[in-house]
Amino acid sequence: MSKKYLTEAHITNKREFVENLYNKWSTTYDKEITENYYATPDRVALILKKLIVNKKIKILDYGCGTGLSGAAISKAGFDNVNGVDPSKKMLEQAKKKRVYRSIIKLDLDTPTPIKLGDYSVITAVGVMGPGAAPINLFDEIMSLLNPGGIFIFSFNDTALMIPEYLVKLNGYLSTNRARLLFKEYGPHLPGIHLKCMIYVIKKNDF
Repeated sequence: MSKKYLTEAHITNKREFVENLYNKWSTTYDKEITENYYATPDRVALILKKLIVNKKIKILDYGCGTGLSGAAISKAGFDNVNGVDPSKKMLEQAKKKRVYRSIIKLDLDTPTPIKLGDYSVITAVGVMGPGAAPINLFDEIMSLLNPGGIFIFSFNDTALMIPEYLVKLNGYLSTNRARLLFKEYGPHLPGIHLKCMIYVIKKNDF
């Protein structure tokens, strides 16, 4: 029987722990997470479908992992989606799904190859929180997003209990750097009784 990792995945976002976790988990990730009824990718895809008319728009799926979020977005009719993630082994699984136009392997020790102007829609599905990326990733994504662009992301219950996550979001909203378009609280991983808030914000064009 393969080892289960989901109970370890919401402990800390220390880089070495996260890198080791996802490299070990890569081949069994999809099975374990779908067994726990992973709902957030489909929720995000449905929101995108309602929000964005142009199905050809270029979307960056940041922290795409094995491509479950990309598969849901593709199923919703978007066919110009690129994936980016720092885990080589997770990306090997994502490639098999054939849902991304291109896949970018991030090197966390060098500047990102993504440039401002490349994307007007960026998603980060289950990406920021304990067991995943730290909240300072929020600043990096916002710096890459085109002015007037859309950022759709989720904070699960564990992240929502840590003040710095909402402080970061509210810092952008209160200084008029971004505008909240939508938020919805709902299922994330019902199998472990975990919910999440999905947010859609628009980067203001000054």
